[in-house]
Amino acid sequence: MKKEFLERFLFQMEELKKKSDGDAVVYDEFGVYNKVVYIENVLLEARELIKHGEKRIALENMLQNINEVGIVLDVDIIALARKAFGENISSDIEELLDAVTCK
Repeated sequence: MKKEFLERFLFQMEELKKKSDGDAVVYDEFGVYNKVVYIENVLLEARELIKHGEKRIALENMLQNINEVGIVLDVDIIALARKAFGENISSDIEELLDAVTCK
């Protein structure tokens, strides 16, 4: 895991949160959530995992969570995630990155 790219990814997610419509919602099978609050919660969870040395799990969880509610990311943010994973990207992670990429 390359920490520099992980930090840049998190920064871009913060920027996405700031640019998001405060009234926008996302949803999954369990409920409806304010998009800004949802992204904030995902970021908080990721930062907590990172504090405990779980960088890879933090990034994987974040991507899975945003995928579950249908948030898509642009190719530049996805490129940062790929670089953060380094050369150790499993096929499952590749599929997840493809799923959250805005096409």
